[in-house]
Amino acid sequence: MPSLEKPAIVLAPYGSLSSRALATYERIRAAYEREIPGALVRLAFTSQLMIKRLQEKEGITIAGPLEALSELSSAGCSRAVVQSLQIVPGEEFHQLAALVHEHRHGLISHGTKPGFERLEIGLPLLSCLEDCQKVSGVLPALWNGSAWGADSVEEGEPQSLRSLPDRDPEKEAVLLVGHGTGHPADSLYSQMARVLEKDHRNVFLGTLEGFPGLSEMVAELKGSRVKKARMLPFLLVAGGHAENDIADAGPKSWKSALEREGFEVAVRLCGLGEMESIVSIFLEHTRSAMLHMENR
Repeated sequence: MPSLEKPAIVLAPYGSLSSRALATYERIRAAYEREIPGALVRLAFTSQLMIKRLQEKEGITIAGPLEALSELSSAGCSRAVVQSLQIVPGEEFHQLAALVHEHRHGLISHGTKPGFERLEIGLPLLSCLEDCQKVSGVLPALWNGSAWGADSVEEGEPQSLRSLPDRDPEKEAVLLVGHGTGHPADSLYSQMARVLEKDHRNVFLGTLEGFPGLSEMVAELKGSRVKKARMLPFLLVAGGHAENDIADAGPKSWKSALEREGFEVAVRLCGLGEMESIVSIFLEHTRSAMLHMENR
């Protein structure tokens, strides 16, 4: 018979030093505790560099996935889901998957404890066509500004950030900017871009370090014949990449590059993790992992 014990959950993003990003992680963790009552939920950064810098600069201690699993095992948990908070199943996801595999086959011990009876991994945001279609379906709230209530707007930010008017797609494009990766999983950004093209008028997706990149986005925008664009991060959190690579006033940012090409650019620094509908997709992946755990 399936165990009645709720599995522990390790939420595993890359990590960030940004206060807004840290607040987003906390809201995601709180959503998991609310939606899966009784589960122990822990946050763990996959980046050791972010862990080290956060401790040095802010005095905040965040565990890595291995440390989080060890803590949960020592606390008596016998079942756990490691939920990837990556956008695509790139290198970081596969490192998490390898960690789960090693635990599952007894290649990593927890001191004197035998480890976990059951251990599964939850898929990242985009892992198949169905995920891309679900994300495309909820994204209009992102660029039209209806995804956030008062609680998601930081103190001191203007009232205009609470809601944006619906755009005229013939006059204003939307440009989503993801991270990108050298891993083959980068192809999911292209798939996501095609789904957006099918579902929405003049909505484009580019990446900072993958394909399509900035030059492809400039060509797409020019081809659309619009002169205005709403640019938003296609990132879990609006941290360093959003602030520096996308929105910075310096010459190397995407905003500056598009302005040099003659576009009027409005940037909204809101991470995908600030949208309840996006967190719900991660929760679906966690529940799928839990179901797989019960049937294993």
